[in-house]
Amino acid sequence: MDPFTIAAAIAFFGTLAVAAIAVTIRRIVTWFRDRGKIKASNANAIAFTLADRLENKQYTEVTGVFGGVPKRNQVVQGFYDTNTGRLIEARAIASSEAAEPEVVEQHEAGQGLVIYT
Repeated sequence: MDPFTIAAAIAFFGTLAVAAIAVTIRRIVTWFRDRGKIKASNANAIAFTLADRLENKQYTEVTGVFGGVPKRNQVVQGFYDTNTGRLIEARAIASSEAAEPEVVEQHEAGQGLVIYT
């Protein structure tokens, strides 16, 4: 899976609400756990986060989600169906607060994309 495939699916998903919260592992994991039924009911669903930017470093441009002045951290989190190529559910996170170092390291290693298993 590559960042551009998911970025393209996000562009066709429609409007995403942007949550203004700090980017932390705990918040990411909690959001996925609260939606555990998605993976349980769809074997093709993958959980992901895609960084538009983290700590002011641009990764993948996510078109149409983060308008206006860029924040320090802009991430899309969601579930992507590998069979249909569509997003199942997603949210956008934008924050001027520092992201947790672990979040930054994971996205750096995945060139902006992290898949959660």
